[in-house]
Amino acid sequence: MSQPDQMAPAALAAIAFEIALLLCGLVLTWRLVLGAGARARREARLQEWRLPPVDFACYLCFGFVGAVVLSGIGGFFSRRVSMSADAATVVGSAVLDGGFLLGLAGFYLVFGARARNGGGGPSVPAALKSGLATFLVAMPLVAAVGYAWGLFLTWAGLPVERQQMVDILENTHSAALRWLFVALAAGLVPAAEELLFRAGLFRYFRTRAPRWMSIGLTSLLFGALHVTWGGHVTGLPSLLPVTALAVVFCLAYERTGMIGTTIVAHSLFNLNSMILMLAGLDA
Repeated sequence: MSQPDQMAPAALAAIAFEIALLLCGLVLTWRLVLGAGARARREARLQEWRLPPVDFACYLCFGFVGAVVLSGIGGFFSRRVSMSADAATVVGSAVLDGGFLLGLAGFYLVFGARARNGGGGPSVPAALKSGLATFLVAMPLVAAVGYAWGLFLTWAGLPVERQQMVDILENTHSAALRWLFVALAAGLVPAAEELLFRAGLFRYFRTRAPRWMSIGLTSLLFGALHVTWGGHVTGLPSLLPVTALAVVFCLAYERTGMIGTTIVAHSLFNLNSMILMLAGLDA
């Protein structure tokens, strides 16, 4: 990293902003998690999701079928439109997540009220407040895990290449593509991933398996899906930090009973990562 007097003003401002976020996160962690009165307020508000296994399988199927169908339609039209490989990647990801959300909307239309039990009622102000708190609490933990994990990867000689989408955001010169990337990272991705991992997998298994297992396995799966596995592994530095982030999201969702909490926190985390990247810092 460059010396402070050699860094761009945007990078210095981003560093100061991150330090402020980390300090706020440490204070909130003490007040909401570690403090004397924190345990008394730590009751779970997420009700049991009494969804039969067949219905849960349909929940997943509706989402994935929606993603596959819309991706197929999008691929058909994209082959008739001239666009760069980076643009095709971002558009394809947006279509995939949008299709998943449409599929879940179809599931709730078909299965109705019996699929919604235990999901928590919508409350936008409460979700915004708890989502901001969750984001701030997660920041120090994710930063510490990311730093330690990065040191281990370097020591072990393991790949440290970042995710492909990170390189796309940093290297693109298209304003339209950047705005699409922001909409994807701040809107579609948080909604789709939280409905799959927290409102879907975690909510279903938390009362059907040991709690530590439902939190740990769904969080590790979440982290693993942010890594490109194969002959050339990319995104490995994200594995443990994203897993730690998912653990915090599971606990926050369990405590508030509102999936809006983790969607807001997820969106803020992605936005913060983009701010760091655009300021020239490693996210």
